[in-house]
Amino acid sequence: MTVLATRRRLTIVLIAVAVLIVGAGMAWWALGRGTTGTSAGLGTRTVQAGTVEVRMTALTLDATGAVFRVEFTTHTGSVDLDPATASQLRVNDHTVQGATWTGSGPGGHHRDGTLRFTTTVPAGAGVELRITGLPQDTVGTWSAP
Repeated sequence: MTVLATRRRLTIVLIAVAVLIVGAGMAWWALGRGTTGTSAGLGTRTVQAGTVEVRMTALTLDATGAVFRVEFTTHTGSVDLDPATASQLRVNDHTVQGATWTGSGPGGHHRDGTLRFTTTVPAGAGVELRITGLPQDTVGTWSAP
């Protein structure tokens, strides 16, 4: 085998490895859609409510209920609302209140925590989380897996 033939084979192998790595990375991204941290890939919705940015990440939407990671960020004033009483969940055509909040308390520029609803979320249901009490209502929507 000549040196030229060996180099060609090496080049082909290196190109094949690069294609496999790029393909695997694209598949990983497509499956996760940039939603690391959510077991079902439900995703994060970011809504601007006046000067407050609200990030809502659906963690669980199933028979055990609905669980969201919620982050509030503002650089003017403070976030004083009670997320549990300011939130309502809509599952298909049924609206539910009575969430529980586990997270940082009122005040400050940054708050985060977990918002839980115990209502059953059937597979395929349309889910809407609405948070009021900010300069504007924030709404995030998902489809239950």
